[in-house]
Amino acid sequence: MAKVLWTRKGAIGPKPRAGHAVTYDAVRNRIVLFGGDSLAGSLFGDTWEWNGESWAQVQDIGPSARAFHALAYDSSRGRSVLFGGRTASARLGDTWEWDGESWAQAADSGPVARSGHSMTFDSVRQRIVLFGGELQELLNDIWEWDGSRWVQQDEQGPSARINAAMAYDSSRNRIVLFGGASQNQGLGDTWERSGVTWAQAADFGPDACAGAAMVFKGTRIALFGGISSLTTLPELFGRSWEWDGKQWTARQDIGPGPLVFHAMAFDSARQRIVLFGGLPVPPSVATATDVRGDTWEQFEAGQSAVPVEIAAVDAAPNPVQAGSSSRITVTLAAPAPTTADVDLLRDLQLFATIQIPPQATSGTFELSIPASQPTTTVTLTARSGRSLASTTLTIQSPVTVTVVSLAVVPNPAARGQIVTVTVEIASPAPEDVGVLLFANEQLAGSIDIPTGATSGARNVPIPLVSQTGAVNLSARSGSSRAETVLQVT
Repeated sequence: MAKVLWTRKGAIGPKPRAGHAVTYDAVRNRIVLFGGDSLAGSLFGDTWEWNGESWAQVQDIGPSARAFHALAYDSSRGRSVLFGGRTASARLGDTWEWDGESWAQAADSGPVARSGHSMTFDSVRQRIVLFGGELQELLNDIWEWDGSRWVQQDEQGPSARINAAMAYDSSRNRIVLFGGASQNQGLGDTWERSGVTWAQAADFGPDACAGAAMVFKGTRIALFGGISSLTTLPELFGRSWEWDGKQWTARQDIGPGPLVFHAMAFDSARQRIVLFGGLPVPPSVATATDVRGDTWEQFEAGQSAVPVEIAAVDAAPNPVQAGSSSRITVTLAAPAPTTADVDLLRDLQLFATIQIPPQATSGTFELSIPASQPTTTVTLTARSGRSLASTTLTIQSPVTVTVVSLAVVPNPAARGQIVTVTVEIASPAPEDVGVLLFANEQLAGSIDIPTGATSGARNVPIPLVSQTGAVNLSARSGSSRAETVLQVT
């Protein structure tokens, strides 16, 4: 196992803070930071981005100033999603989205107002998942955000808690949750969520703690910091831990030092964990002069620094049935000069790394598709340095429905306009299903229909470069299909 190293960056950026939130925008290769508490009687409502070398403040118009909110990146829609948090006098329950240029409030209903909750993005279900937090009492409810609405999930999972660490392992398609606090005491249990089913995976490993930070770093879950108790005389931790799906492993502890209420994200393009801010002393005794405002990066010694040129990436079979697997093959433009590491991304979420040996021109990876995966399309990308190649993989659910109609509004529509495509089915969907959408016989995506519904809709932008004229649209599920024609003016 490669040695884990921390390095402190000398960049000038956000003011010192704790209780802030960060996430990684995989489209623009930026760490996004919002909010936090100065411990000087003021909260922050600023937005910053880290490009690997420097911080830049990008916006101060958007969500109100707050702390102990949650932020997660929806790679299927290219949006950083923020929910909740607290001010000096109230908990918040609003939902905001950041597209890289501006904030937009997406909802003011859904989960009850809260702070200290946990959020991550499930790239298989293509949902933001929210767990727990605190209002007047501790919570353990589970909610999913699909880009337009919050839906509470009827699941049994971890006990009620605040300030738990949570991240999505896209190599095993699991949400991993560790610790948090109940009755002000740190917890040390590890839970995993596969689909909509939770299971306790371990009750040993890192010290029981709350306020730690956790990310998925391509092959393993990484956790850092935390505090043993939210009351008097607690212990702060400054050790790095990794979870491989079976056990926790302690890594070196030379780095930022003990911290709590810091924030971390994984920069998959640069293969670095980025950590900012936090408290090096217990919150009960901390003052504004204690709050940290430094930036650290964690990486593994011996990481490949020699990129290769990628010629193509393919998947077979394609389409692939849910519950089976598809073999991903990466082909290089020339033989690898040394062992080459090629990252694989699913809708811009890193889920695996292929090692291609010296002088070889290709490598493969077996991608398992969960049986619960609804019909959908995903973009698979192979990446080495700045070299990229992508392909579209269609996943078909074994559950099919009878499609009765397909409509598009407005029609006609102009180039650059957004149209709403609606599909209706003959009877209520027995479970969440996806109906494939084709434009001129080219796969254009899928339309989700939730359990019990008889219709689903999707907003589709018409590119400015589109030619005018008739576009033949069809919706398909198994052998059933419906068609319509869109006139582009």
